[in-house]
Amino acid sequence: MSYKFTIRNNKALRRRAAVCQILAGLALCGTAAAQSPVKPEGDFYAKRQATIQCVVEAAHKQRVPANVLLAIASVEAGRNGQTVENVNGSFDLGHFQINTIHFGPRGQFRKYPITIEDVRWRGCYNAELAAWMLRQHIEEPGNGQDYWTRVANYHSRTPEFNARYRGKLIPYAVKWGEWLQAAYVGQVEVGVKPVGAR
Repeated sequence: MSYKFTIRNNKALRRRAAVCQILAGLALCGTAAAQSPVKPEGDFYAKRQATIQCVVEAAHKQRVPANVLLAIASVEAGRNGQTVENVNGSFDLGHFQINTIHFGPRGQFRKYPITIEDVRWRGCYNAELAAWMLRQHIEEPGNGQDYWTRVANYHSRTPEFNARYRGKLIPYAVKWGEWLQAAYVGQVEVGVKPVGAR
């Protein structure tokens, strides 16, 4: 699948010294509505590792910034098929280290045909579920949190852990944004959002 988009020229993006200006855009353009989690059928959801291209496509499908989704993958540092046990007895699964708590009776996945094995072994599906979860956090209404705090809710809502995660996430988002701009020239739209933006 190919996308045809434009890059917006933005001086703030070029000023790396301005730490409070962080790439939060790079969402692929399009008017398609974001999708709810689906049963993983078709080649995109095959049992294989996630690629940068499928993460970018997952970001597009879920209308989230590709650089932010890639930054989450970098911080989480998971692998296809990986299962990591947490101190609370839950497990983190796959590339985006999606926690098994989301499969419980109060979890985000309770209403959808999502299995732990699919999340572990289908890398692009793992990426799309992570993008879907990220969108839920970004679009959460009325919580009074800034953009990066909402993004870091992907990891934890506990202020201490959220702040630590943000500290790791933002530099990766900047680096991925720069890489994507160079690699996808003319195919993405770049937006810049100040750290404290709502």
